[in-house]
Amino acid sequence: MPEILKYIFLGVIQGGTEFLPVSSSGHLTIFSYLFKMEYVDKSIYFFELLHLATFFAVLLFTYKEIWMI
Repeated sequence: MPEILKYIFLGVIQGGTEFLPVSSSGHLTIFSYLFKMEYVDKSIYFFELLHLATFFAVLLFTYKEIWMI
């Protein structure tokens, strides 16, 4: 599988599991292992980027409610 598809799939995993009462970071780590992606320091930064993107997506989705508060 091409690397870019692996990263897109990890983004989908992050977004889909963020709202479950389990660790989305754990899912990222497990799927990275299953995809045989090397776990290097760059992976940590990529995971943080995914979390930040999820934060902004939720913020964009709920900005009206947040503005009302």
